[in-house]
Amino acid sequence: MNAPILDDANDPGARTHDSPLDVRPRPTLGQLFGAFFMVGLTGFGGVLPWARRMLVERRGWLTDREFAELLPLAQLLPGPNVSNIATIIGRQYHGALGAVTGVCGLYLAPTVITIGVGYAYASWGSAPVTSHLLAGLMPVATGLVIATVLKLLVSLPRDLRNLVLVVATFIAVGLLKLPLLLVLAVLGPFGSWLMWRALRAEAAAQRREGAAR
Repeated sequence: MNAPILDDANDPGARTHDSPLDVRPRPTLGQLFGAFFMVGLTGFGGVLPWARRMLVERRGWLTDREFAELLPLAQLLPGPNVSNIATIIGRQYHGALGAVTGVCGLYLAPTVITIGVGYAYASWGSAPVTSHLLAGLMPVATGLVIATVLKLLVSLPRDLRNLVLVVATFIAVGLLKLPLLLVLAVLGPFGSWLMWRALRAEAAAQRREGAAR
C-alpha cells in the first residue's frame, strides 16, 4: 500500500518523519472500539460499505487506495473480511490488545441484536409483514455494495494493467463461477508481479533521468 501496515505497536521507532502515517490521528483503544462498534451497529446489508466509510471518510485512518489494497489481504485470510480488517488495523496501532479491541467492538452490537431478532423471528417470522420488510431491504443492501465497488474502482490507478485484472476477476467469479480462493490465488500473485515489474521500470526510468542530468 502507499503507506504500509507497520508494526508500530512493538517498534515505535519504525516510523520516519516522512511517513504519511505521522500526520494521521493515532486512535486510542477506546476510539478503535467505538469506530468498529459503530460499523457493526450500522452495518445493515453488509458491513464492508460502512467499514470503508468509517475508516476512510470519517476517521481518516486509511486512504481509499490503502483500503482497496488491504481488502484482498482480508479476503485471503480465514474469517469475515471486515473482522480481518479490524484485526489488522487494531494490531497496527496497539498490538494484540488493539486487534482484540477492534474485533470485540465490531461484533458486540450485532451479537446482541441478532439474539433479539432471533427470538422475534421465532415468534413472527411467518407473518406477511416480515417477508415484505426483508424484501424491501434487499435493494438497499444491493445499492450499498454497488456504491462501495464504484468508490474502490475510482481509487485504482487508471491503466491497462488494472483494467485487465478487474475484468479477469469479474469474468472468473461473476460469469464462470470459479471459487474465490482459486481466483485470488492465481490473479493475486499475477497482479503483484505486474506491479513489481511496473515499479522496477519506473525506478529504472528515474535512474536514467538522474544520470542524464
